[in-house]
Amino acid sequence: MSAAESTELKSGNLGITLSTWVFILFNGGTQADDASIVAACQAISDAGEDAELDVLGQALVDVVLAALGTDEPDMAAVTAMAVKLYGADNVATDLGEPADRAERARSIRRYQFGRNLPWVARIIDRFPDGTVGPHWVMVEELTESVKVMDPYPWDDVDEQYDIPLGDFMVKWELAGLESLRFA
Repeated sequence: MSAAESTELKSGNLGITLSTWVFILFNGGTQADDASIVAACQAISDAGEDAELDVLGQALVDVVLAALGTDEPDMAAVTAMAVKLYGADNVATDLGEPADRAERARSIRRYQFGRNLPWVARIIDRFPDGTVGPHWVMVEELTESVKVMDPYPWDDVDEQYDIPLGDFMVKWELAGLESLRFA
């Protein structure tokens, strides 16, 4: 991977966002039902200080993308992959279900309190080139603002940021309230 590629913004990329989510689950003791994904996660976990984490991270992205099976999956395909990796009882897509925005926020806060794990959402956002479209994010915390995690912690680009709660909710609603969480 070239230096330019390793410092390129990765925010919004589904493969990268899912790979980091899978690694966080692995690091917390939950292994995917896919030997190549487990091996890629283990390689990152076993890496020393001088390891090329960007290369190891990209290897994980590659196996997660292979598990997805398509470059442009819809939410059903993303959910199917997660269910295949973790089982139907461990994957949920219900964080967007309450019709009332305030109840939806309360539901998310209950999840955060009970599991303390990030969840994946698709929002509509404006990209640096001015285009508008779907953008995948990993939500770390929802309070009066939404903390969006760096989708790829193995490079030198810090992409963590906060969105005001109301702005996040509108962007998420525009994208169809799609989410993925570990149940």
